[in-house]
Amino acid sequence: MWERILQAVFPDACVGCQQLGGFLCDRCMATCPLYEGDVPEMHGVPCVVQFVYTGMIRRAILLLKYAGRRRMADALAAHLPALCGGQRVCYVPIPAAPARVAQRGYDQAVLLANALALRHHGYVSCQLVRVRNTPTQAKLNRQQRHTNVQSAFAWYGPAIRDPIVLVDDVCTTGATLSAAIAVLHELGMRRLMVQVVARGILT
Repeated sequence: MWERILQAVFPDACVGCQQLGGFLCDRCMATCPLYEGDVPEMHGVPCVVQFVYTGMIRRAILLLKYAGRRRMADALAAHLPALCGGQRVCYVPIPAAPARVAQRGYDQAVLLANALALRHHGYVSCQLVRVRNTPTQAKLNRQQRHTNVQSAFAWYGPAIRDPIVLVDDVCTTGATLSAAIAVLHELGMRRLMVQVVARGILT
């Protein structure tokens, strides 16, 4: 109820053109570059990246992560394809560091996974846990990123036998995703795919 009231009083405006009606209008989304380059090698796991991390997509992700725009996850998920050919899929978010989740009050990857599961009739598992507060990857080089996330993840609970889609907002070198995949592989979970909103380029 409160959501409808807030929408009536403060309607969403497009991140690109400020048109009222939604965070990501169709006209602006048509200008967002799709990602068509290579993806990082991640233990042979297929990775689907939808956009280049620039322009309106970058602004949308930053608003989701740092400005409390939780419903931006739904807007972004609406532009991500269904994977695994209609099978029952488990969406597993790549967890943010506990300190950042505590600061924000939510984990943006969890919101994205929930939105994708609802849209594509899957379900979400948060059994993948980040067990230490790693420094942010943003200012690290390629080697530092891989070192930073070593042994950063653990899996709690039974292994999942359904196809798994690992979900994250941005992938740059693939270090974080690769570290998470290694944990799942150790437990015998190999029916994996990765779904990422956007690919950043390391400069």
